[in-house]
Amino acid sequence: MQAQADPHCPLPRSVEAAPYARDAGHAASAVIPSERLLLGQTCVTIDHDGTHYVLRATRTGKLILTK
Repeated sequence: MQAQADPHCPLPRSVEAAPYARDAGHAASAVIPSERLLLGQTCVTIDHDGTHYVLRATRTGKLILTK
């Protein structure tokens, strides 16, 4: 018996593959490089459903997301 994919945690796919997976009826989750989110900054604010979150890159290369 094969294990079924968890619909709440789809397998990550590249940004380029995600639209094709959706067209085929498969759940997809885009993989976005942190550099693309941070846009050369060490800190950005993300608006999610009206709530602001701060994504910060540390000097040691870790990411911290705070509300």
